[in-house]
Amino acid sequence: MWRKLRWLPMVLGASWLGFHWASRQTTPAEPLRRRRPRFTYTTTPTLFIPGWGGNAWTYNGLLRWLARAGFGHKVLTVRVDRHGELHVTGKWTGQADNPLIQVIFDHTFTADYQQQISWITAILRYLKSHDHVQAYNLVAHSWGGSAAVNSLLLYGAAGDVPRLNRLVLLGSPVDEHDADHPVDATFQRLRATPVDWSALGTGMIHNVYGTLSGRLTDGSVPVSQITPLRPLLADSALGYQEHHVPGVGHGRLHSSPRMWRLIARLLWADE
Repeated sequence: MWRKLRWLPMVLGASWLGFHWASRQTTPAEPLRRRRPRFTYTTTPTLFIPGWGGNAWTYNGLLRWLARAGFGHKVLTVRVDRHGELHVTGKWTGQADNPLIQVIFDHTFTADYQQQISWITAILRYLKSHDHVQAYNLVAHSWGGSAAVNSLLLYGAAGDVPRLNRLVLLGSPVDEHDADHPVDATFQRLRATPVDWSALGTGMIHNVYGTLSGRLTDGSVPVSQITPLRPLLADSALGYQEHHVPGVGHGRLHSSPRMWRLIARLLWADE
């Protein structure tokens, strides 16, 4: 028995390394083989941001589906290491075919999403300076969306970042106060920060949330933590819509075909 147990740490270590390697294997780039009527095709890139604990698996299925369904196709992967350094791979030709950019964070099990705010902002600055990107779309799940909102309102008016075109939030808790934590310090800071609304432009924010079994929660994030974004944007020129998707849990907001169709429509459907 002891001899068998001696191998247990090695087996567990190898399993973890295997999982870590596999979870960083992003979907390969696929060409856009067809275009769909009543959908817009532009050079504006769409970034895909995972939430807490997210990895390449968060969006691999969606990115493959978008390319094969003719909505857009992946051109770049941006991996952010534990030190905040960006590692960019792929090829972007600048064609008007809805380019998609998959973002991976090496350090995803963080205590909060403060680092992700800096990382998302750094990616946007890179795209503006390196690829001359003037506008962007962004899809973000859970804490990834919370970080994206903070990046937008804290730094989105600066001249070194592109302007928001469309932002799709998937179950993103903007204000996480509850009975045990009556104040969310990050949200209060956001409310108190002066924002140059005119410089942010007129982009569109789609705030998507699910509920389960008639409850006001998706199983992880209650609706009460998602909807405080509405009054926060009341004085801005940004467009804002909420989309309730009954019967969809937190993890399925980025992984179900039903949600994939909704995300494509919110990003590119002709109005």
